[in-house]
Amino acid sequence: MISWEAAQSFDRLAAEYDRLGELSDDPVGEWLPSVLPADSPDQRVGRALDVGCGAGRHAVLLADHFELVDAVDLSAAMIRLARQKRSRPNICYLQSGVLDIEGSYDFIVSSATLHHLPDLPAALAHIKGLLAPGGQAVLVDVVSPRAATPRWWLFGGEVRRLARNMVRRGRAEAWEIFKLSTGDWLDHRVSDRYLSRQRFEEVYSAVFPRATFTQVGNAHAMRWRSAAPTSTDQGAAQRSTG
Repeated sequence: MISWEAAQSFDRLAAEYDRLGELSDDPVGEWLPSVLPADSPDQRVGRALDVGCGAGRHAVLLADHFELVDAVDLSAAMIRLARQKRSRPNICYLQSGVLDIEGSYDFIVSSATLHHLPDLPAALAHIKGLLAPGGQAVLVDVVSPRAATPRWWLFGGEVRRLARNMVRRGRAEAWEIFKLSTGDWLDHRVSDRYLSRQRFEEVYSAVFPRATFTQVGNAHAMRWRSAAPTSTDQGAAQRSTG
């Protein structure tokens, strides 16, 4: 499951993290609809799972495409915030670690979460086991050529972003983004550890053979579909319920 330290960090940062998400670009949120099955609420089918849902920003996208959505995060503060701000009749927000999730899902998504896990291969194998036949996993995480990023490098990047945002967004909003990005959230980012793009593909492919990979902003996305049920499987299922 996600480390206790990471969960405690997000408990402290929940409101600030969500506000920063509201103010920032979301390349994953913009890209995700392109890999979802149906774009009409009248065509909602199946069950979806959001692993590391945070305050529910991507869970609400899933809710437009699936009958039922389980959105899971280990941070209690994040789950409370998601229920308050992004409640939907077909979303169930759950506080849980990754390895404690049970069920069968037609679509599983995770964004910017899995790098927190102490045993990533075990978590990937567990997620794979949650996929229904024919189901699809879309796992997205930040990648970096360096495992850890120094504070001075991150702070310098935020100074450059402040200058750009002054032009794009105006003084007030640019300054709010800068303060949120260089406060306690910067301490959290310094503690993060990332895979390189090449290592990401090696680790994920070991669990999900023949997966496809796509760059999404500064993150890397893996897509993999489980084998569809055969006619023999479907016949056996019908006989068992007949």
